[in-house]
Amino acid sequence: MRPILSLLAVLLVSVLPATAAADAASSALRFVWLDDFAAAEQVKLTAWIQETHAAAVRLTGPLPMPVRVYFHRRDGAREPVPWAHTQRSSTQGVHFHVDPRFPLEDFRRDWTAPHELSHLILPYLGPRHAWFAEGFASYLQYAVMQSMGVLSADEARRRYRRKLERAERGYEHTHQPFVAAAPRLRAEGKYPVMYWGGAAYFMQVDQALAERGSSLQSVLRDYLTCCRRDRDGLYSLLEELDRLAGAAVFSERLEHFESAPGFPRYADVIPGGR
Repeated sequence: MRPILSLLAVLLVSVLPATAAADAASSALRFVWLDDFAAAEQVKLTAWIQETHAAAVRLTGPLPMPVRVYFHRRDGAREPVPWAHTQRSSTQGVHFHVDPRFPLEDFRRDWTAPHELSHLILPYLGPRHAWFAEGFASYLQYAVMQSMGVLSADEARRRYRRKLERAERGYEHTHQPFVAAAPRLRAEGKYPVMYWGGAAYFMQVDQALAERGSSLQSVLRDYLTCCRRDRDGLYSLLEELDRLAGAAVFSERLEHFESAPGFPRYADVIPGGR
């Protein structure tokens, strides 16, 4: 859902991340307040998103377009960010539904902003490939939180393992390849199983790249510099990433996920080891 914005009702503020001037021109954050927020609340919320965005930029480089960040007020929530979603159109951005009564540290320790901002690194690939997009954002969210200093490497590794073990227990389509089962998982509402099975794909890719002296982060940095497009299909995206990696790492892993039955392998590819 994309709300129609009234110029009279919206306070739009541009905030540049603390990067080089050339980077700032492309990846500026533009804040849009769709409900009433006090000045102190705006300062807190913009500081939270600025810090998260800067951490993501340190990992993969700046996005080649401005990012709009929309804030909706949700008083009385049980958590700081009860809901969020990306906006994919001529404007790329994220809608955050927040309860501003929570302190800044609670927002910093919430995984939602690292997850949603990570989505924008890749183009929208459509509902058929939701497992890929959600797996990507799930894998990156804890890396962004490490970059923020919110999580240690050990805590991130423990979180990855807990999420993957729980997802594996919830995977009932043991004779079916993960890609084939993903639409059913989504239809059944088993979103964590779909998300974290997808994250295992990127863990396997990252390990394969490390064996070649590279990393997922370095490939993504090159991708954002040269090739990020708003509209792209999954297979053309993987062809581009393979080219940047210098080997068919991404497409060969996808073929495996499309053909091997059962929940994806993860025990030996969790970042930081066992």
